[in-house]
Amino acid sequence: MTTHALVSQYVQDVKELDSYLTGSPITITGSSLSLAQIAAIALYPPSSDSSNPVKIQLTDDQHVKAKVSASRAVIESKVAAGISVYGVSTGFGGSADTRTDDPIALGAALLQHQHAGVILPTYAPSSSTAIPTLSTLDSNAFPSPAPLSDPFTSTTMPPPWTRAALLVRANSLMRGHSGIRWELVQKMAELLTKGVTPVVPLRGSVSASGDLSSLSYIAGTLIGNPAIRAWVPLPSPSSAISSTSSTPLSTETSSPDSSPDLSPFSANTPLPPSSDTLNLPTDTVKVDKYGSYALLPAPQALQIAGITPLPLSSKEHLGILNGTAFSAAVGALVVRGARGVSVLGAVLTAMSVEAMLGAKGSFDPFVSEARPHIGQIHSAHLMHTLLAGSSFASEHEVEVKIDDDDGVLRQDRYSLRTAPQWLGPQFEDLANAAQVVTTEVNSTTDNPLIEPPSASNNQTGQVHHAGNFQALAVTNAMDHVRLSLAHIGKLMFVQLTEILNPAMNRGLFPNLAGGEVGLDFGFKGVDIAAASYVGELNVLGGMNVGVGNVSAEMHNQSVNSLALISARYTLNTLDVTTLLAASHLLVICQALDLRALNAELREALPGLLRSSLLDTFPLLTDITTSTSLVAAMIPALTETLDRTTTLETNVRMYKVASACVVPLVTALSTSPVQGAELGALPVFIASVAAGLVNKLTELRCAYLGVQPFAVRGASPSAEKTEVAWRGPAPASKYLAPRTRALYEFVRVTLGVRMHGAGNLRGDVFGMRDGLEGADGTIGNGISVICEAIRDGRVGRVVVGMLEGIEGL
Repeated sequence: MTTHALVSQYVQDVKELDSYLTGSPITITGSSLSLAQIAAIALYPPSSDSSNPVKIQLTDDQHVKAKVSASRAVIESKVAAGISVYGVSTGFGGSADTRTDDPIALGAALLQHQHAGVILPTYAPSSSTAIPTLSTLDSNAFPSPAPLSDPFTSTTMPPPWTRAALLVRANSLMRGHSGIRWELVQKMAELLTKGVTPVVPLRGSVSASGDLSSLSYIAGTLIGNPAIRAWVPLPSPSSAISSTSSTPLSTETSSPDSSPDLSPFSANTPLPPSSDTLNLPTDTVKVDKYGSYALLPAPQALQIAGITPLPLSSKEHLGILNGTAFSAAVGALVVRGARGVSVLGAVLTAMSVEAMLGAKGSFDPFVSEARPHIGQIHSAHLMHTLLAGSSFASEHEVEVKIDDDDGVLRQDRYSLRTAPQWLGPQFEDLANAAQVVTTEVNSTTDNPLIEPPSASNNQTGQVHHAGNFQALAVTNAMDHVRLSLAHIGKLMFVQLTEILNPAMNRGLFPNLAGGEVGLDFGFKGVDIAAASYVGELNVLGGMNVGVGNVSAEMHNQSVNSLALISARYTLNTLDVTTLLAASHLLVICQALDLRALNAELREALPGLLRSSLLDTFPLLTDITTSTSLVAAMIPALTETLDRTTTLETNVRMYKVASACVVPLVTALSTSPVQGAELGALPVFIASVAAGLVNKLTELRCAYLGVQPFAVRGASPSAEKTEVAWRGPAPASKYLAPRTRALYEFVRVTLGVRMHGAGNLRGDVFGMRDGLEGADGTIGNGISVICEAIRDGRVGRVVVGMLEGIEGL
């Protein structure tokens, strides 16, 4: 992957994933694993009815199988000849000075000492090996406290991570450098196909000799170790296995009987282990609320899935453990999401330009060609093309005389104008990170490496002791991704706050209030929440995990990459950036609606002024004269409209109408008009103010779907007035065709409506007694968008927006 291909690679990735979700099989070859394939297998597991949304198959390439067999033959020949081989006849790491002639027992000892991860609540396969706790010594001594975090999910990896790691490890092992049997690769693929997912501790890997401890739980599941647990799809119907009662939150958290009724592959918290899974018949295991997955000891999980445990042979225990699979797998899922967020950041910037009446000229090709960083060139080209056809975004700033724009900001603010220079480096870093991770998941990361027989080693094979397990390449990539996400989030935050700020947003209501500003503070809470998100991003983005390593394991692992830790923190960063992106998108949609409302209000100004002129000065019948008077008043009126958005409507519109006086009097003094008596000016001002109030109220009702009689404090005359709703996406006609797609997705497809109807009606919950509050929270709307970003729906819309854009 080259840097300039970031956007096109993102488009390809989304389409590739969709192809797997619609039936195209994934063939694992050892050398062609893609980020989309990892996502497909990790995120879309088999269901309880044995259906598998993603078809997985191992390559039938005999050359690949022959390489695996050849490397296995080298190990078998060394063992048969009594030759000392690291991890086959020696101890591990700092204990490599020990010797044994029992490689199977040695492998078991490897798994034993690596099964050191902490998983809560406490679990043991039998009461004879259970660790005594205070509750078992004296169950009535003290009550058990509620946990500060969910015990299970705060100590275990989400199942998609483990599925991704299982895939990456299988892909690596089939490259023919690990000395394992083809049967082991087949068995790992069978776990994926049948949905058996080991429970793996969240912490404990330094990613130096690979992710040893993490991968040991996969090995434990493969051999059917009863001390290791795994998720398994239940056979359909799930009633064949009954569920016991459970509560979502129990204060008896140190007891293994407490477990929330949730699913391991839902967005919710997976259920923790339960005592009714311990050495009990399968007709009493705990199941999730969908009746689809159960958490069981490995032997039972394999039995339900119809998988026979695989006794491991010499070198295979180490072959599973000694690799960077978890670091690379989580990194792959993270960098894929980050790449999508970076493209979304450019899309949101383009939409922010529309919301702020900005200029697409900031993204003119001439600018980037003068400073030809490839990321800047392509991010600018993307945003420039997205804005084609917009009524809100100007081509360039309009050239005017000095006297005509005194006090007017001459150019867009930095968050819009320098967006290509800000996003461009992130495009470059993320493209590089994707390349690093893609290389890693298609690499052999074992030690020792087994070179098959060849002329260079006298046809005996060669055992290479080296360090491909050192995952610092992944660490560096994740550290850079984390920084890039923080930069992208910062840009979103600044754009969001400027859109909300009436001192900066060019005439929009403060906080983007849809109702009366004194009782509608709109997105002020979102503004504060966004500050918390970017504050967290500042911490995460400034963290350099790679330099924080410490010596481990008898000082054998004297330097260690901490790649999995870096990937975990980067996933946290991606989550926070996604929250910020969802918040920003909803704010933009509200701003676009209000911008469209303002556009309609301004379109009505000439007719409203002309009507007030004729009502106030009935002798003013000359159309040319009235038109010139209206034209003289419009600039002052629109300028005052922009400066008074923080005022209550009646007060505001009286001030706006009063601003017409000076230009009107000036025009009349220059060219007197018969019948235009200055004594009638108060009547004219009142007429204009009333007309503006009525028009704004009418537009608010039309945009929010509220009838005038339902407006809080409506006059009796409003009963006679009806207003046609503009529909869920009233700003569509003003937007560029490409940006319109995402706006309409939010408003129409997701059903997240313009905010302010409850405020306009005065029926916000708690505003008056007896009101139920029909509208959901603003946060609910953001949550809906956030889910759509996470599950790929927004990504598909964005890909549609990018169709036909060349040069990306």
